[in-house]
Amino acid sequence: MKGALLFLIIIFLAGCMPPAPELVPVDTSVALTLAAEPRTNTPSLTATLTLTPSLQTNASTEAVEQSLDAPGVECIPTSSEWIRGLVTRVLDGETIEVAMNNQSYIVRYIGIEAPGMVQPIEWKGPEAVNTNSSLVSGQYVTLAKDVSEVDPNGYLLRYVIAKSTFVNLQMVRGGMARVVVVPPDTACSTTFLAVQAEAQAGVLGVWQATLTPTSTITPTPTNTLLPTDTIEAVCNCKVMYSCKDFRTVRKAQACFAYCLAATGKEVLPDKNNNGLVCEGGSG
Repeated sequence: MKGALLFLIIIFLAGCMPPAPELVPVDTSVALTLAAEPRTNTPSLTATLTLTPSLQTNASTEAVEQSLDAPGVECIPTSSEWIRGLVTRVLDGETIEVAMNNQSYIVRYIGIEAPGMVQPIEWKGPEAVNTNSSLVSGQYVTLAKDVSEVDPNGYLLRYVIAKSTFVNLQMVRGGMARVVVVPPDTACSTTFLAVQAEAQAGVLGVWQATLTPTSTITPTPTNTLLPTDTIEAVCNCKVMYSCKDFRTVRKAQACFAYCLAATGKEVLPDKNNNGLVCEGGSG
């Protein structure tokens, strides 16, 4: 009798207990939990990350290291800031437009002055632009700073290396630009002047005399803005000048170079015997 009563009590208690929980695999449980969460339009973290080109990529670092091997760059200060940029436009023989970090900058070459392209176009101006374009147009270049950040016009002042070519130096070497010494950015002035002496000795580019050719062929008139070899002499080589006789250093230098090449006569004092006159002037 007692045994039967005990059996009934056990059955009653079993009926009152909650059912055993259903065992769900871990992965399934996580999936169900995620499915139960409310949906939003907020993208995931990985979807919001945008990879922006950086000047510090491995490719850029390797390119800068390659630029360090370009002949002549030893004169650039070792503490200089070296960055990469894409040349989007060539403005003249000494100025380019460069894109860096989604911004555009006008960059002027340190230590050189190319013939101007503003009317009246100067002797060898178009050739200087073409030479500059052949060196840098559409290319990634390395820019190196000397001391100054910008010039009075707000243009970045930089030494420029394209692949393995030191562009500032190459423009002087080919006679497509003259050396200008403008403190405090003078780290490469000595190097540039040595190369300029070679260009002068070889009568290259701007160091060629702008003489009128003695051709018997009558040229066909054309409408062109480009200068030819028939432009007039830049000054009277029979006169001895002073720097005060010229509005700009550029015009004084052009007169000096012309007369030296045409007659062998120095019409302006070359105080430092480096082929430059009116040093320390402006314009």
